[in-house]
Amino acid sequence: HYYITNNLSTTGMTSCRVLLLLQFYITLICGRIHNITIVSDRREIIPLANFGLTKDGFVDFYVTSLVITDSIEAQYGIVIESSQTQTASQYVETHINICRPHSIASFDKHPKILNLMLDRNDLKLKNEDMQKYGASEWDISQLKLTDLMIEDGKPSLDGTFTVNKTAADNSLSFHFQIKVEPSDEGQFTFYFYRCPTAGRTSYQSPVGYVFSATITAKNGASYLSAGEKPLTFLYTGMGVLYFAMFWLWLKVMIHYSDNLFKIHYLMGALVFAKFLACILHAIDYYFIGSHGTPDEAWAILWYIIHLVRGMLLFISLALIGMGFAFIKHVLSYNEKLILMTVVPLQILANVAYIIIDSSEEAELNYGTWKKILIFVDLLCCGAIIFPVMWSIRHLQQATERSDNKTTLVLSQLKLFRHFYILVVVYIYITRIALKFMEVVLPFQYAWCTNLMDEVATIAFFLITGWNFRPYVANPYYKIVQEEEDEVEMGNLMTESDTLRNRAFNEEDRDSTLA
Repeated sequence: HYYITNNLSTTGMTSCRVLLLLQFYITLICGRIHNITIVSDRREIIPLANFGLTKDGFVDFYVTSLVITDSIEAQYGIVIESSQTQTASQYVETHINICRPHSIASFDKHPKILNLMLDRNDLKLKNEDMQKYGASEWDISQLKLTDLMIEDGKPSLDGTFTVNKTAADNSLSFHFQIKVEPSDEGQFTFYFYRCPTAGRTSYQSPVGYVFSATITAKNGASYLSAGEKPLTFLYTGMGVLYFAMFWLWLKVMIHYSDNLFKIHYLMGALVFAKFLACILHAIDYYFIGSHGTPDEAWAILWYIIHLVRGMLLFISLALIGMGFAFIKHVLSYNEKLILMTVVPLQILANVAYIIIDSSEEAELNYGTWKKILIFVDLLCCGAIIFPVMWSIRHLQQATERSDNKTTLVLSQLKLFRHFYILVVVYIYITRIALKFMEVVLPFQYAWCTNLMDEVATIAFFLITGWNFRPYVANPYYKIVQEEEDEVEMGNLMTESDTLRNRAFNEEDRDSTLA
């Protein structure tokens, strides 16, 4: 529990709450060493962890305590599945009800399934043959299963493991290790299940059990999954590219310092924030790969920069789309409403990302926050398209007026149409196309989606920066400059007329006196 004194200002309290929220969730981060506790969860099957294993990779699965006080007879156990893609690794959770294994036969393609059922009478964890239900053939002897509850470990060729029982609290525990050969490399997903023998458990029926486990996964000397190994170098390289872009943008701003708008400073801050985010993300993956858990200080910095970067991105896109400082200096009510909507939504999306990244898959609200993140992020992407459409419509109306600015307005209209297409393509690639890549890519190439995301972002930044760079020949600057020149000329003409009238009045007064 955290307590904040009443004499803090509103801004200070808000900042403290954000930092305390970050600190709270950072303490839950476990990296690739998963410490899981489940208490009386009504779900029949609960995902615990997933990890891409290659040759010499292993998973150490240690159930430290399973205390069952359930009044309803139920079958408990562990399910392990292996597939060749990252998305298909959740096949058991989304397609197959392990409590009713006959449903497996209705699917043509499914991953390899290993069902370890808990026998509380014989104190054994036994392998249930799933091939009779239509599951893929899996020679588990290739997995090198080891029963670690026995001193020095004992190989298990048939998937049977020893279960220890503590007389004091009837706590059950078991410990086994899985090593894979090249023929069984894949994305491994682990589940805990509770199947009532009398059917589904109603929400009125009491459920009583406490499940605690520690899952440690490694590929050789690294705690990173097979598809995450290159990410440390990937984000370091991308950070260098973003810094080069920031340095180039800084030189452009210095060279064209007389033609700068406030939005150009915001664009520079966005690129610098992206540089920091990539470097901190690389450091985060380095600590996870080396120690199995991230360093809290670096992780907090990464989340803060990630939050700032997200807000800067959507604010910059919204302001550019509105033509702020380019074709007008005042925002309309609807445009202000868009900004007031996008900023809180981005904060919510980043909070959802922090919660997802720092919590276990087994947590009840994990799936809910994941859906919130996807929905809010798509909502923000849709919201920033409207200002671009409004600017295009405004410019189309301006071209209907036959004056000497028609050519320049047409150039500006073409510029904003290109920006609209660019934003739509960027959203499609980073929010939709990458999801399809996750489905088809082999598990060891999962890092390619991160590479695609960063390449698309760099291309988007370069094209946007080039189109809206601060130089006099740009279409948007010509119009703004001409408007300013007209205002200045109008002021000079008004001042000249005033002086002429004043001189005429003085001459008229002198003639009257004479």
